[in-house]
Amino acid sequence: MRFSDAFLRQVRDRVSIADYAGRRLSWHKQKSRPSAGDYWACCPFHQEKSPSFHVLDQKGIFNCFGCGEKGDVFTLAMKLEGLSFPEAVSQMAERAGMEMPKDDYEDRGDNDRRKRLYQITARTAKLYADALRSSGGGDARKYLQGRGLGPDEWERFGIGLAPDEWTWALDKLKAEGFTQEEIVAAGVAREGDEGKRAIDTFRGRVTFEITDPAGKIIGFGGRALAKDAKAKYINSPETALYSKSRVLYRLKHARELLARTKADGLVVGEGYLDIIAFERAGIAAVAPCGTALTEDQLQLLWRSGGEPVICLDGDSAGQRAAERALELALPHLSPAHTLRFAHAPAGQDPDDIFRSGGADALRDLIANAAPAVDALFEREKSKRELTTPEARAAFQAGLKEAIGKIADRDTQRLYFSELMSRANAHLRSLRPPFEPRPQAQPGHGWGRFQRGAPFIPGATEQLKAIAANVRLRPAAESFLRAAIDQPDVLARYADWVERLEIADPDLEAIREALLELVDEAAHAENDALSIDRAALSLHLTRSGQERAAARIERWKHEEKPPGRKGEPNTGPAASPSEWLAVVTREVVLPAIREELSELQAAAAEGDDDAFVRFQGLSREARLIEARAREAKLEEPAATEDDDADGLVA
Repeated sequence: MRFSDAFLRQVRDRVSIADYAGRRLSWHKQKSRPSAGDYWACCPFHQEKSPSFHVLDQKGIFNCFGCGEKGDVFTLAMKLEGLSFPEAVSQMAERAGMEMPKDDYEDRGDNDRRKRLYQITARTAKLYADALRSSGGGDARKYLQGRGLGPDEWERFGIGLAPDEWTWALDKLKAEGFTQEEIVAAGVAREGDEGKRAIDTFRGRVTFEITDPAGKIIGFGGRALAKDAKAKYINSPETALYSKSRVLYRLKHARELLARTKADGLVVGEGYLDIIAFERAGIAAVAPCGTALTEDQLQLLWRSGGEPVICLDGDSAGQRAAERALELALPHLSPAHTLRFAHAPAGQDPDDIFRSGGADALRDLIANAAPAVDALFEREKSKRELTTPEARAAFQAGLKEAIGKIADRDTQRLYFSELMSRANAHLRSLRPPFEPRPQAQPGHGWGRFQRGAPFIPGATEQLKAIAANVRLRPAAESFLRAAIDQPDVLARYADWVERLEIADPDLEAIREALLELVDEAAHAENDALSIDRAALSLHLTRSGQERAAARIERWKHEEKPPGRKGEPNTGPAASPSEWLAVVTREVVLPAIREELSELQAAAAEGDDDAFVRFQGLSREARLIEARAREAKLEEPAATEDDDADGLVA
């Protein structure tokens, strides 16, 4: 059996030899450099103790310096699995998601035809280059020079000119012996509509050569010179040589530059001039050709090594393209596969930045690229105004849905922990701040509260003095301590831990750390994450909150909250409902009463927000008290005429 060179090359480009070999070999951690696509292992073909089996994923080859075995992914499959060459090709094609050729792969004429197409594209590139330098290329030269591109750049980047004539390239190529059918098949010309004569694909445009990974010209991109052109940019049509979904502009040159600069990965830009600007700045960059980033192109980026950076134009279209790239990458995110995202300033593209700020400006842009986890958080946060409970719930649901698309379990788990922690912290930051106010004067209870009640003389200065000092919340601190020490308390009252207003910065840090650990535990497998004082102190210390960690160390250990004389047993023999009722009365309600007392005082001073919060909080607190009374562990129930004064007494 015989396969065309084009088919074999497409399979090699789409299958990672490192991924295939890595399923059967153990890579040497010290010697391998996954970010550069450089892997070492002990050879599977002979016995050895130190690794001499070398895989270069970017080039798709392997070589053993011990026994001399070498080849590509097909060779490796044949040697590892005892396959014939057709069987190896079939297996790799299946991994690449490609259909095997039917009968035409045995046709030697196919290769001869492709050679003719390569000859046409190469010859057309020379014709376009000559046209740019001819007397008729004045407008194109003026345009390019206005973009900072002179003759050296024309030569280096394969820039030319397609004259504004209907059959200019077609006539010249036919005169050199190529048939019209071949010229159309190469994408240089296209058949006319409704039986009309064939015409050139590119007319009145600056042209840019598009090459395959081997550097052969397979198509062109064209930028219109006329301001009123229907399409600013066009690309070659799909041909036997050129498939826009599997091609990246300047990939061969970018890989070579990446190898020289040892950068972290390729940069993905949006247009030909952007990529030229990156390359002039010494940055290895590529671009899709007139289409959004595709699965095949994403795999090419990762196979080139490192951590690619998506850097598109600073407009809404560029932002949408970046979001589509993130969505495409989500299922593949793993320790070896990730992305970063750089955002050009609004209204600018990388070419603008290079021409105004030079190479350093572009390097700074890429150096400040954000990791994929940041891009995902910002994408979901920007979808909606987080002003209602429904919107906030949708924000968290959107994050969870996106995280669920990540196939790698470890990466998914860590994304969940990171993003849900960020989401909770962000949502808590949206709450309006509450400033402690002085207690109301005696006789100004809630039942006698009236909006607009007169202030106490000198109250303004008194408020300032109190606001300058954090009011201690001993009951709130006891509540946090119980939630940390007793899993039942945390399970029952986690929402209250989150909702209570705490002005003490150390207690707030403890509360934040506790909720972050709760988020992590919710996604930990097999309950691997425990929440206790030691875990919380370590988390706070790592976050730079040493003072809050020290606060925990000063707490006394109390296994159970104190009961009152003559009440049901609260020791180990007590029923869970009795014990939680005691916790409710002795720990939870006092913490709520502390806040209600402050809210009542603030409302008495005319604070409408405090009044609204007081109403909601007191209603919920009464429900908690009712549950405690049902367990016969609370004081006699108040009458229906009683108001909330009992909660803040």
